[in-house]
Amino acid sequence: MIVSCPVAMADDPGRRWTPEDIVSVPKVMSMALSYDGAELAYLERTVDIAGNRTLLVLYRLDLASGVRTEVARAIAADQLEAIAGMRAWNVLLDLGDGQQLYQIDSGASARLVLASEAKVTVGQAEGNLFAVSSLAPHRVGILAYDWSPDRRWLWYAALKPGASDTRVQFDSEVTAQKHRRRAPVPAVVELRLRSSSGEDTLIATRPTSDRLAFYLAATVRWGEDGLRYFVETTSGTKSDESEAFDLKFASLASTSAGTLPGLPSVDYLKGPHGGQLASEGTGESLDLIETGPDGLKHRYGRYGFYVGDPRSAANWRSGDGRRIVLGVRTTTHPRYGLAVVSKAGVRTILTEKSLSRCDFRADLSWGICVEESLSQPPRFVRVEPGSGRITKVLALSARHEAIAPLKITTHQWKNRADHIATGFIVWPRDYEKGQRYPAILVTHGSDADERFADQDLQWDYPVQAWAERGYIVVLINDPSPRQNPDLMPGYAQWRSGKGPLSPAQVQDSAWIDVVHMLEDVVSQLVRDGLVDGSRVGIAGYSRGSQITNVAVTQSGLFRAASSGDGSFLEPSAWSQVMRSYTAIFGGPPAGSFLENYRRLSPSLRADHACAAVLQQMATPFAGAIEFHMSLRVARVPSQISLYPGETTATDETHLFHIPSNRLAAMRENLAWFDFWLRDVEQTDGSSAGRADHWIGMARDRSAPCPAVPVISSDGPP
Repeated sequence: MIVSCPVAMADDPGRRWTPEDIVSVPKVMSMALSYDGAELAYLERTVDIAGNRTLLVLYRLDLASGVRTEVARAIAADQLEAIAGMRAWNVLLDLGDGQQLYQIDSGASARLVLASEAKVTVGQAEGNLFAVSSLAPHRVGILAYDWSPDRRWLWYAALKPGASDTRVQFDSEVTAQKHRRRAPVPAVVELRLRSSSGEDTLIATRPTSDRLAFYLAATVRWGEDGLRYFVETTSGTKSDESEAFDLKFASLASTSAGTLPGLPSVDYLKGPHGGQLASEGTGESLDLIETGPDGLKHRYGRYGFYVGDPRSAANWRSGDGRRIVLGVRTTTHPRYGLAVVSKAGVRTILTEKSLSRCDFRADLSWGICVEESLSQPPRFVRVEPGSGRITKVLALSARHEAIAPLKITTHQWKNRADHIATGFIVWPRDYEKGQRYPAILVTHGSDADERFADQDLQWDYPVQAWAERGYIVVLINDPSPRQNPDLMPGYAQWRSGKGPLSPAQVQDSAWIDVVHMLEDVVSQLVRDGLVDGSRVGIAGYSRGSQITNVAVTQSGLFRAASSGDGSFLEPSAWSQVMRSYTAIFGGPPAGSFLENYRRLSPSLRADHACAAVLQQMATPFAGAIEFHMSLRVARVPSQISLYPGETTATDETHLFHIPSNRLAAMRENLAWFDFWLRDVEQTDGSSAGRADHWIGMARDRSAPCPAVPVISSDGPP
């Protein structure tokens, strides 16, 4: 199928956002230039609204003509890479026979290269192997692969059924299943090596709980006469060690090369001097430093970006090693760009937009990137590292190019502790100076940046549709420890479970301080005459759900909230996340530790909530149900909505992948905030017939909260 993609212009200035527009935003997941630079292959996540499914579509784009060819529509796809010396690519695709390894070359279809019997289905469904994914349940044969540089050897991981375990289980084996509604599925990862002559050797078998094996095919490092691979030394979900093995091609036997703390670095950024590149320090500018094997440091200077962010565009090294192009994320105005590093120094390629995906020629003379921003749909552009020149190549979505852009401004805010947070304001389409507007804050950790209607940030919160309806929408990041170094010990202790801080200090660093930031930002907007302080809401999923749930039970500022697919911080999760909870609460929810839970756990503070709370769930987590029931007992308006998977035995994924669920969740959010912040009852079915129920909750709610305090610039009143 051949599709011509001319650049579309916004010829209808009246075109406005709809929920269908938000759902249908395309996202380039990976891309690879052919060896000669004539074509670009890329994987685009898209939706089929009529078929009610999310797809990964593989395209080939002729860069001279601008014509793209659709090669395949897959249930799942991963690891797209160009083949040296050929106008061809390898890619993992599930075309209906499970995920297998394919080659894309001169033909218009994918050619099977390697298949393994796909008997294991990955996804949140009965009889499936659970794995973190935003894809529909899909069968997996080939899990991951890695070619040797000379392409004489193919290392790959295959997913196989494991032996059924019918023995009685004890203690930790049982507690690990606390939140499971289904029996565990036995499966293993086979690590295999295939020679150019077709000989296939099983090297090792690992449990699927080994993250290095399951997600990274054991992180292979190739040598001239063999390779090194890495596995986790425990089968737990959190490992303190990993183990390296050396394998020689001559014998195909593995020998241990010793253990190392933690997991091996996946993104080792080798600099022009042969050392490891990293950003160090704190503040608006960070040190770019290259540390050699001898520990000596070469300092390139301080820059307003950092390297190593997994959301950035990736990294490329010239063949002679003299020049590196790094994907970077900026600190003060969050967006993605590039830094060109050589022994002569550093030069940045940064604009007001993001370069969020890229691939470059081997000599780094030029490359193709995805350029996007909060107000610009994704486009392909040509980037020349030598000059920094950026040239438009192709718009990826005529539908979204035709929408008149909303006004979006970038901001830095400071709270009462002088901590800094970054973010954006999305202004009402018909904003009038002097009028006060209802406001909704949207949060998800650090994902507020220059990406177009990105699901990682706004989930199923219809940010653009809210702005069309007359809301001021604040997209806000947590105060970053990179810019606020006194927060670093609390975050470090939360991750490791160990440290000198008290649980209260950890709670203050990672949650209470964020709530103070939200309060202080809203207070500033109220003082500026922009926001009606009696009509403020908050929304967030995952990490954002933690902040949302804590905010509504710690602050009287909010009148409505939407919390997405989260339950962290609730007492019921103690046995699942003991390491984190030890740092946050000190121990289990009993005895002397109980007061630490009462200080932070939302379900134990439900009677402090002033907001009507909506929880939208992909999975019926026990903690979310506890919070809902506690709110109802406290006579606080509360609704919990469970969005289904494809069947009654299947869960929706953490990032919803079923278009009808995304649309329904957005419409529910539109109706929820309109009802509680604007006293508007929806009549278009978007509240799923729940308006009468909400009216009843409003009548039955506990005594109304006091007037919202406005916090002065000098601190709380």
